[in-house]
Amino acid sequence: MNLDVSANVLTSNLELAKKQIELAKNANLEAIQIDIVDGIFADMHTFTPQDLIDIDFGDLQIDFHLMTEEPMDYVWEMEEHCRHLPIRAVFGQIEKMSYQEAFLEEVKKQDWRAGLALDLYTPIESIDENSWEWMDSILLLGVEAGASGQKQNLFLFEKIRVVKEKIQKGEPMRVFVDGGVNKDNIEKLQMTGISGVTVNSAFNNAEDYKQAVEEFLSHVE
Repeated sequence: MNLDVSANVLTSNLELAKKQIELAKNANLEAIQIDIVDGIFADMHTFTPQDLIDIDFGDLQIDFHLMTEEPMDYVWEMEEHCRHLPIRAVFGQIEKMSYQEAFLEEVKKQDWRAGLALDLYTPIESIDENSWEWMDSILLLGVEAGASGQKQNLFLFEKIRVVKEKIQKGEPMRVFVDGGVNKDNIEKLQMTGISGVTVNSAFNNAEDYKQAVEEFLSHVE
């Protein structure tokens, strides 16, 4: 399987998050994306990375998605309190980020993959030109940030096309999609040449989590 598939956690309920992490541990997944929302970037307010320090993630790796004002503040929190967690990548939303290049540099200093995330209608041109050479990955939202269960917007595919054209001219980069991903659209998404997806409702709202993961993965090449 070449496509990187992670489970997604987006909730203000820490106990529910722990349950979803436990379910992902027992499914055939390598990573889990945990969304951190500060109540400023979006109406929702989740826990912070520091609240996760006592959780056993088993063999799962963590991708943190920081939907916050000044994501750098949360990188510093992770540096101080979360170094023992199996962090693979950190994505920061750019909409309320003052210094993209500094954010990416700080994440990479920790040997974590560094990425920028763009809300559905945030133009690709909002990424500073100097930031492209620092990015390992880019996360494109297929829905508007802040809530799970939304239907994927077809505008996403135009953004994927623009990003793919951009990176063909420069350094290799992973392109990830978050929002509205399910077994009905994964084949179309794969045809765009993206590197990975994170899945929320299709897993977390299923009657049988493990079976939902297996069925989804059966559509993945």
